[in-house]
Amino acid sequence: MATPLAERLCRHAATLADPAMRATLFRSLLASIGDDELREAVEALSTRAAAGDVSARVALLSLQIALTSHASRQRALLDGGSSDGGVEAPPDDDERRVPDYGRGRPLTLGERKSLARKPDRRMFDRVLRDPHPDVIALLLQNPRLTEPDVVRLCSRRPNMPVVLSRVFASPRWSMRPGVRRALAMNPETPAPVVAALLPLLAADDLRALRDDERTPALVARRCDELLAGLDGDPDAV
Repeated sequence: MATPLAERLCRHAATLADPAMRATLFRSLLASIGDDELREAVEALSTRAAAGDVSARVALLSLQIALTSHASRQRALLDGGSSDGGVEAPPDDDERRVPDYGRGRPLTLGERKSLARKPDRRMFDRVLRDPHPDVIALLLQNPRLTEPDVVRLCSRRPNMPVVLSRVFASPRWSMRPGVRRALAMNPETPAPVVAALLPLLAADDLRALRDDERTPALVARRCDELLAGLDGDPDAV
């Protein structure tokens, strides 16, 4: 059943073409939306998105991107407030090996951030392996980065949940179906992010995720619920 908030968000999704502007608007709206109203709107948008409603799919994803700046509220909305599967704090560089940048010495975090901003594709393979989420966040803004680069980043295993969350929080990239699929299929993607992506996946992807033995039981059940309500594969946003 449609709700007034869901209808309002769909109208915004239909009229604002720029993903970053939509996310900014939705983020500003969150302060005036109560949890019950938000939950009802997400349920309505999820149902419509899974059925292939494009405006609902855009609105739902924009809302979930906006919620990444409210992690506790996102978890409460998507998985009942459990801390399991939440976004991890970024590790110290000593905890994960920083890739060899070919300089003959370890690079400082500031130097690695600088490389992430530069349009030098020769360094992208190294920067994509950097474990620090701030480095990845800067790389995601690099105009020379391509969708295959980001899909490769999201498909890498092992991976860092906090890095995958940064990709999801990027309006530029989480609007891409290939990126969403790679995020959903990676077992290290935080559960709240996977839950947000499920209504936006094609039926075949939902089946693959449900049948993967690494998929948490709650996620698998949600896949079954969405598949039961599908008449056909949802269209891509």
